[in-house]
Formats: sequence, C-alpha cells, structure tokens
Amino acid sequence: MTEVSVVTNSFFITRLPTKDYLQYDVAFRPDIDIANKRERVMHMLQTSVAPNLFNPRGLYDGRKLLYLSHRLHLPGGGGGASFTVRLGNDPNAPIGSPGVFEVLISKTASDVIRPIDLNRLIAAPNQAVPNDPKAATAMNLLQLLIRQSSNQNHPTNNGRAYFSPEGRKSLQNGIELWRGFYQSVRPTIGRMIVTIDTAMAAVYESGPLLNVAMNVLGVKDVRELTFDESHPKFHKLQSHFKNRQITTAATRTATKTIRGLIPGPIGRYSFSKEGRKTTIEAWLLSPHNKTLRYPGTFGVLIARRPFPVIIPAELCSIIPGQLYKKKLPATATAAAVDFATQRPQDRLKSITGGRSGVPSPIQGYGTSEYVVDAGMVINPQPISLKAKLLAHPRIEFGGSDLMPQNGAWNAVNRQFFSPKRLGAWAVANFDGRISPNLVDKVIRDSSFNMTMTVSTRDVYVNSERCLPSLTVLEDVENPAQVLSGDGHHPTQTLEAIGHAMKGKVELIVVILPSKADEIRNKVKYWGDVVRGVKTSCLREDKLHRANNQYWTNVAISGHYAVPKMPIELSRLKSSGPFMILGCDVGHPSPGLSRPSIASLVFSWDAAATRYAAYSEVQSPRQEIIPGLQAMVKKAILAFGENNPPPGKLIFYRDGVSEGEMEAVKVAEISAIRNACMEVWEGRKVRAALPTITFICVVKRHHAIFIPNDARVDDGKTGNCRAGLIVDQMRSPIALDFYLQSHAAIKGTSRSGHYSVLLDENFNNDVSRIQQLSFELCHVYAKATRSISIPAPVYYADMVCARAKFQVDPNSLDYEATTNASGSEDFDLDYWKAAYRPVNDANHYDKGMYFL
Repeated sequence: MTEVSVVTNSFFITRLPTKDYLQYDVAFRPDIDIANKRERVMHMLQTSVAPNLFNPRGLYDGRKLLYLSHRLHLPGGGGGASFTVRLGNDPNAPIGSPGVFEVLISKTASDVIRPIDLNRLIAAPNQAVPNDPKAATAMNLLQLLIRQSSNQNHPTNNGRAYFSPEGRKSLQNGIELWRGFYQSVRPTIGRMIVTIDTAMAAVYESGPLLNVAMNVLGVKDVRELTFDESHPKFHKLQSHFKNRQITTAATRTATKTIRGLIPGPIGRYSFSKEGRKTTIEAWLLSPHNKTLRYPGTFGVLIARRPFPVIIPAELCSIIPGQLYKKKLPATATAAAVDFATQRPQDRLKSITGGRSGVPSPIQGYGTSEYVVDAGMVINPQPISLKAKLLAHPRIEFGGSDLMPQNGAWNAVNRQFFSPKRLGAWAVANFDGRISPNLVDKVIRDSSFNMTMTVSTRDVYVNSERCLPSLTVLEDVENPAQVLSGDGHHPTQTLEAIGHAMKGKVELIVVILPSKADEIRNKVKYWGDVVRGVKTSCLREDKLHRANNQYWTNVAISGHYAVPKMPIELSRLKSSGPFMILGCDVGHPSPGLSRPSIASLVFSWDAAATRYAAYSEVQSPRQEIIPGLQAMVKKAILAFGENNPPPGKLIFYRDGVSEGEMEAVKVAEISAIRNACMEVWEGRKVRAALPTITFICVVKRHHAIFIPNDARVDDGKTGNCRAGLIVDQMRSPIALDFYLQSHAAIKGTSRSGHYSVLLDENFNNDVSRIQQLSFELCHVYAKATRSISIPAPVYYADMVCARAKFQVDPNSLDYEATTNASGSEDFDLDYWKAAYRPVNDANHYDKGMYFL
C-alpha cells in the first residue's frame, strides 16, 4: 500500500447559511405541466408582478414549494393570496386564456427551516442522525440555494444539472448533444461539500420543422416527407415530434405543443369555415396572404377540442433546448461517448472555470443573489485529499503467473488455468453476404481452433466492448455442422442443427449481420430458455479483421485465470465456507411499459470465482426486491449441493441511491436473515446462522479523483492508477470509501462508492473490505483487466440487461416503446407469466449463461 495525494471535484462550504427560511405552497390555475413554463411564471411573479413583496426573491423548487428568508405580508393579511401572471402582452386577457395564470401562494404548516439542523447530519461517526426530517429539509434547501441562479440562467436543465448549446454536437437524426454541469451538496464528517461535475444531455434538434424531419429520417429532399399514416416513416416522425413545443407563424407567432401529426398533402386538408368548405392552402392564401411552398408535406395537430387545429409543418419551428429523455438510438451511442469523454485534467479545468465554454457554477456562487442573501460561502478551490494505492494480486494461468500493469494483463499465448474439452459444436451463418471461404477460414483458422470452447458470451453487442466468455479447451473437434440460415426464422436453423447432431451439440457459433438485434434475441431465447444450448454470436464486421488477439478475447472465460493467493479471499476461505452475492435491480427506460428486473448472483465454488444467477420481474421502478428472500434461499440451497453450509455471506448491492439506502437496508437484510433461518430450520442445520456483511456499491455518484502526485499518475491517460482508495471524504452515516479499481483506456476513470450498511465479518475493519472488493474486481470472467466494480455486482447488472432474452420474442416485443399509463394499470402477473426461467441445462454448475 502506497500513500498518495489526489484532487477531487468537490469544494468545501466554509460557511453554512446564516438565515432561517419559511416554506410556502405554490399552485397554478390552470395547471402548468411544462417545467420551464412554471419557472417562467414564478420568475415573472417575483420580478414583475410583485417585486416588492418578494424581496429578496424566494427559492422555487420547480414544482409546488417556495422558500423565503422573510415572512410574506400577503394582501388581505390572511394565510394565502393569489396573483395573476401574464406571459403575453394582452393586459386584459382573462385567467385561463393562453399564457395567463393565477398563482396561489399560501404558508405551509412546516416548521421554520434552520440550516443549523444540518449540524446533526454532519456530526462525528455514530453520532449523526440518519433520516432526520429537519436535516433532510435543510439539505433540500441547500441544494436549491446552489442551483437556483444557474438554473434560471439556463432554462434547459433537469433540476440537478443545467445545459448550454455552447459547443453542441448534432447527431444527424433530430437529436443534439449539449454540455453542462451537475451540482450537488452532500454531507461529510464535520463539513458540507459541493460536488460539481461536467454533464451532457441529449436535446431535440431545434429549427424549422421540415429540416429537422429530414434529419430524423436521413433524407435530403423535402418531397420525401409525403406519405400516408400507415407508412413507417410517418410513425417514426410521430414518435419523435409528439409533445414537442414549437413556435408557429400560421397567422400570428405563438408557442404550441404538438399533439400529433397529420399525413400530407396537408395543403388539401379540408375543413368548414363560417359554413363554407375550404382547404388549409386556400385559407392561408386568403385572407392571410400566405402561400405554402410544400403543400404536399405533413401537418401538425396542436389541439383536438372543440375542433382539430392543424398547421402545416413548414410554418413550424422546434423550440431549442427540449431534453430528449428516451434511450439514445444505438447508432448514436459511440458519438455520445466521444462527445462526453474528457481527460481528467481538462475536466477539472472546466469544473474550476479555467476553460472557455459553458460557465461553471463555481464561478457564480460568489455573486448569486440567493447564496449571498443566505450568507453562505463556498471555497472556490477544489479539495485535495490523501489517498492510498493497493497492490494488484498476481494473475495465475496454467503453469505461470504475471503481475498486472496498471490493472491490465495479456492472455495471448497463455495456457488457461482450467481448460475444458469441448465436444460437438456447430456454426450457423445468418449473413448471406459472407462467403463460404470466410466461414471456412473462421473455423479452420489455427488461432481460432486453439481457443474455441464452450461459449456463454456474444461478440455481437452493439456499441460495446466485446470480450466474449469461453472456457478454453485442451482439445477441439471440428464442427459437425455448418449451416446457412434464414434470418427471419433463425430457430428453424438452430433446431435443424440440434436434430442433425441428435441433441448433443454443446455450442453453436452464430454469425450475424452487423445489425441484427431481432435475430440475436431469437437465438438467445432459443439457447438460454428453450433448449439450454450455449450460443456465441459473432458479428460479421468483426470477422474480416479478426486476429490472434481477437480470438484470445473470444476465448477468455471463468477459469482462464484467477488471482494468485489473494489476501482477503484466502483468509475467508481458510475460515470456512463462505458465499459472495451480488444483487441489482434494472429499471425500464422512461416511456417503456415494462417491469423492473431483480437479479441475484452467488458464488458456488470455494474460491468465489464461479457464479450462478436467479432473476425475476417486479413492479416498474421498485428498488426494494420483494422476492429477495426466496432467491437467497434458493442460492444457499444450491451452494449446499457441493459445499458445507456457508458461515459467512458477503452481499454486494448495486444501484441504491443514498436516499434509498436506509429502506433497502431494513428490508433486504431482514430478507437475507429470514432466508437463512428458513434453510437452517428446514434442513435442520446444526451450525450457527451465517454472519452477514451488506455493502452498497454506487457507480453514478459524480465524484472524480485526479492525480496530484506522480506516484499515482498512470503516465498515459492522466488518470490515477488502478487500485486507488479514497476514504477521507467519509459519510457521517455509513462506513464508506471510494475504490477506483480499473484503468480507463481514455477519458476520466470512475470509482465505485462503497457504503457498508452492516458488517458482522470484518469487525468494521474497512481496510479488509477494501482489499476484498479490489480482489473481486480481478475475477471477472471476460476481461484481461481489473474492472470498475466487483465481478458479482457486474454479473448482477448483466443478468438484468439480459432479461429480454427470457421473454418469447415471437409473442411479445420486449423492446417496444410504449407510453406507460401508470403503475395502477401495470399487469405484473402478465409479465411474470411471460418471463421464462433459464433452461435446466444451464443449471448453476454448468456455466455462467449470463456471460
């Protein structure tokens, strides 16, 4: 272990607010469902409608609460008052007409909010009060104080981060990427800190609607925007533009919301006006003297009642800065990653305001009217911290070992640690453009034959690093079958292979076109669920340039190499049977009516290098796992088939935010204990119940660490070396630390944030938990490097991502984008019936199917 120095992207709050605050309710009539419009109304209320009353201005949370450092003397002397706010220029327009709102302000029954209450949150360890409601309210106030000015200056924001078009990048499909900054307050022992990080957002491309539509479809001629409502292009535009805000100059300039599209030719669309039938084209010409240049294109529906209101698309423009909240198209992922990637030193310069571009919030705290009025002071210098570097364990192969260099090693020409013989295997080619000669070369290539083995991992993963998991063999037989298949009916080809080989096929290598999600889904469902046959999908464009390194990457798997004499894993093993468990919940993307997926993986061998998995569906966006007790029980019983009862359980839980930790801790630790008691009582186990260590691992926490010491600099990317431990920035309510266990290839490395919520195995010796976690980052079965989080956590995440392969693709489009209508309408029983278990042939000791 080496002591080193790092700089982080956090800043000390040197003086907390000196004022107390009062809380007021805010309501609008009519309701305003657009966030930035609510912000505009409240801004106008405080600056134009009643500036003397709201002086100094209050902190608006963007929804229904307003915080003020003084008591409002409301008109009439009562507990509430209403104000009329007009966004337009008509001073006589009544409430309810476009742009005219009534704002109702009333004092809540909440106590006075005192920042001094934060002292109970940042007290010394074991003295801090978690879930203190007064401290939590004061924390919310602090978040608003630092964000209010920047969010007002940058209307494109999501509350926690703001974005600017400065240096934006077009993705050429109706989407743009904007840069910005995330900012948040969090407690540490004795101090509050502000964390600032660079951020990126996808926004809808702005400008003339027809131009954007052509970019969405990838066409060059506006005449290609004429189609009927059944055409796929029309559906694509409808999905992209629905609910977008536009400006329109049909008869007068106005801001509207797109409710739907009307297929062209829109100029000939007829309607009744003053008892006479006319067309949109004729009505615009007379009396409005507007001539349509493209009457054959589509129109925009902006109102349905009391009658449809339709405007030609050529008279509309998309308003800038509307956040794109859907999942980015697969074709845009690489561009987005490249846009967001920054070297750590460049990232820090942006955060501290040393680079031109989007202004950093640290530059504005000293002049923010809200921060100044509160009496709060934030030190503009980033925090320097002492840290330490852990040494990597040596990596052992068959008959040799090596020391990782900054978290990486090379498996080329190495004898694998635990090779396995592969019997009958086959190749299915679903790309008709591949010549038989290339297929033959793939099969016969000596480097391929030397490494071909039992596969559980696909090369075909769009826009991801592809390191498939295969267990290397001592010997390899040539495939008994090579078939070219129909991509529309891949299961027929796979069944034919199985029939020809009398059901004894162990592996089918599947060659896919470069874009073949639908084929791959059917292949994996057939292999994982229907037949229990391992399938390895190779993407066509990879094969043309495949080399020895490529095939080595294809071959690596579970026991190709293991850490040699790891300190904590060895200590655990010497103390008796133990299990390492990883758990995660994967949630559907916004707008998708799909369940969340809960997964549990567990080690079943004595060295904790081989893992099995269970998964199930649960209600959308539910973080606590109601079925955890049953899954843990099954895991312990499966472990017991080959081992004595475990004496220790080390449980790594992924994806839990700080606000959810206490609820997850109470519910899930109880579930684990109950599962143990059920097994011990049911099997009449005489040994003591297992002791439990429960650790939450968070990846998306925005804390970054930059070398401030030559000993920690990797000398290549500007990042800290793999093995960095930071435990000075401690939480007052949990035993926590940051572990940067991997070496970034480019950009800025991200650490894992570990919070120990229960420890019955290590006597709260955090150094032992750090060492164990780092060692588990070296047992990942598909990489020749240490990874960013422990392997069981990574596996649990992969099981959740693989859930779509456990739903029959012929009966249900799992990836279909549909608007969720609400949790009360969600049919969980339907999804439980549709979600199929993994085939028994993939039982836990047969291999890690999820790789």
